Amino acid sequence: MKKITLPLLASVAFLSSPPSVRAGEYVNYGGGGAITQLPQINVPSLCECFSPNTATFSVYAAGLSPSDDRGELDGSMGMGISGNYFFSENVGIEGDATWFAEDSTVNLITGSIVLRAPIPSLCLAPYAMAGIGVHANGVNQAIAHLGGGVDFRLVNCFGLFADARYTWADETSNYTVIRGGVRFSF
Repeated sequence: MKKITLPLLASVAFLSSPPSVRAGEYVNYGGGGAITQLPQINVPSLCECFSPNTATFSVYAAGLSPSDDRGELDGSMGMGISGNYFFSENVGIEGDATWFAEDSTVNLITGSIVLRAPIPSLCLAPYAMAGIGVHANGVNQAIAHLGGGVDFRLVNCFGLFADARYTWADETSNYTVIRGGVRFSF
């Protein structure tokens, strides 16, 4: 009974105290009756990496997986670089170049519009992308893609990302590109 009584009495005493005693409320510092508000403490959010007008540079590993067995493309690994710029917290553009180790190297150069939904408390931003580009490996062709991924920021807005996108090709098999790598903000 004593263990419950003391905390209960303390709570009642705090709630019944005048407002000038409680934190964040108006306080009269004595003297001339002027009432002022205590200053607010601004605590920065955990992650401020998804602000408007920001750019990043990425280096990544990539995998190419054809959608059918026509034999024009093999599943292969590659690497690439990309850069993006976000006009607002949610809308940006990305340009990338990817090289895959096929019988003849597959070169992809694409541009995308990126829509993201940052969750600053987790330093995480899921995103969707759509774009067009060029696929070259003996056959030069136009491509279009649609996909999505996640961007996770660590220390000083350095981060990791992973995404996948389905690619429609004019002359060869359609294929999926899966990317994962590191992202540097500047």
